[in-house]
Amino acid sequence: MIYDDIQNAINTGAIIEIVYKKPDGTSSIRRLSDVTYSEEYGNSYIEAFCHLRSERRTFKIDRIGKVTFVNAPDVAEEQSVLVNPTNVKMPYQFNVTKKIFKLYGIDYNC
Repeated sequence: MIYDDIQNAINTGAIIEIVYKKPDGTSSIRRLSDVTYSEEYGNSYIEAFCHLRSERRTFKIDRIGKVTFVNAPDVAEEQSVLVNPTNVKMPYQFNVTKKIFKLYGIDYNC
């Protein structure tokens, strides 16, 4: 069942949530996108973008306890945040007239 769900996620490009058991026995819930089989470790591992860690990670399939497909409204909402920068909330008001500092020996105030 787990292998079928993973194959379905690979084929469709779906975003999934997994319950992943670490080698020390603790579990975590991970949201994954862009799921593929691992080229480095073979078909007993998957590689995917982990939304918790914000980077590509490798997961051993035998440590996955459950796969849940993320429903369409959540996917659409998440993708709009990633694609549309107007949805990003800045903690401060950006001032376009403010001078930029000198960085790595380059003066950006020209």
